[in-house]
Amino acid sequence: MKKIFVVVFVCFASLLFAQDDNQQLSKQSNLSMFQPITVTIGGDFIVTGSFTAYKSERLDHFITKVFTEAELNMRSGLNQIDMIKKVTAQIEKYAKRDITLKHRNGETVKIDLLKYRLTGDMSNNPYLQDDDVIIFPSYDDERSIVEISGAVNKPTKFQFVDGDKLSDAILFAGGINPAYDNVTTAEISRLSNDGNKENVINVPIKDDYKLQIGDRIRILFKDNDKKAYKALVLGEVRTPGYVYITKDNTTIKDVIAKAGGFTDKAWLERSELLRGTSEVNVLKMKALRDEFEKDRNFNTILTEKYLNDVFIEQMKMLRMNDMYAEDSSSVALDNTLRVLQSKSIIDFTKINSDTTTESKHIVQDGDIIVIPQREDLVYVFGQVRNPGYVEYVPQKSDKYYINKAGGLGERAESEVKIIKGGSYAWITADSDSKIDPGDFIYVPKNVPKPFEYYMRTLGYVSTVVTAVATVILIVVQAKK
Repeated sequence: MKKIFVVVFVCFASLLFAQDDNQQLSKQSNLSMFQPITVTIGGDFIVTGSFTAYKSERLDHFITKVFTEAELNMRSGLNQIDMIKKVTAQIEKYAKRDITLKHRNGETVKIDLLKYRLTGDMSNNPYLQDDDVIIFPSYDDERSIVEISGAVNKPTKFQFVDGDKLSDAILFAGGINPAYDNVTTAEISRLSNDGNKENVINVPIKDDYKLQIGDRIRILFKDNDKKAYKALVLGEVRTPGYVYITKDNTTIKDVIAKAGGFTDKAWLERSELLRGTSEVNVLKMKALRDEFEKDRNFNTILTEKYLNDVFIEQMKMLRMNDMYAEDSSSVALDNTLRVLQSKSIIDFTKINSDTTTESKHIVQDGDIIVIPQREDLVYVFGQVRNPGYVEYVPQKSDKYYINKAGGLGERAESEVKIIKGGSYAWITADSDSKIDPGDFIYVPKNVPKPFEYYMRTLGYVSTVVTAVATVILIVVQAKK
């Protein structure tokens, strides 16, 4: 029994000592991974020389760390934004492919950081060793490149390395865009050395054609119009929001139907369809989308730029005119409104009929339809005692609304104007004038003229009469 106990004890003790030895070896190994080593960077890089690294550090982490520190040092002395951008753009042009990694034992490895960052292939991101040398090649980022576009996820240009194939280019462009069907062919354009001759080669993608420096690749595809076409309907419809449409055959009648139709409060006479045909519409549409989507990042700088463009447009229009100053002022006003009001002219009261051109109007992707709430009000202003809104009553004349606004002021003109809410046309009020909801009633002011005004006018008339009399006298004398 004692012998058995002794044997068990010895085995148990041996196991404990073995585990302890393994733990010690593991600790020593882990510590060695954090021991500093020296790595040298050479070639065409933002900074060269010998730097401290660790055995646990991979090449990409080390390069990123050194680059970031050097970049911060270079930018620290700059205070102009444009200069900082130029410097940053220049120093980021270091080669990320065809990098040479030399070990102390003479072994060399070619590193492709661009491929590693796209694929995660660790063969292009090895652990560093003591006395490693990393050499970056120089390359011409205008000529030593290959460019790829077409049916890829991310059209791009990249540094060419001898041995590159079509599959490499497609990899660097993020792969074939799955939105396109049956993508099988690539078009490769090659220029002669003088740049005047082009050789176009169509190759099957599956053949993985070998590339040459300066190749321009287009992955051919048949255009696919399956996109998320949509219009935004706001205001007095039963289900406001985005409505999905087709590319070019969804009518405005269809869109309103998809939005649930008009509510009883819809003001069709004031409704409008906005399209990005002018900068003001683009700004207005962006503001409406932001409000609908609760986006608070609206850029007011664009508004200021737009206002400047309005005045530039106005000056261009008037620069060579030959009108009187009064006429020029009128044209300036009309032209400003022309620039500001670039909206589609659609009578929404007619879109529910299948026979009208309005109902067949095609809605385009990005259009916004605004249906305001009807306001049964008439606005009275000018020479009245209490300017403001008056509730609309059918068949009532301008006198009714003026009385509701407190009556005429002491200086009121007898000729009252009705400004139509939809067209903003001015109409002289009479017994037959129809007033609609949203109209304006304006009572002009009869401004008393000073004595000097009448004397000046009399002087102008006297001058004209004298001139006419003189002409008549000359004619009469000539006939004698």
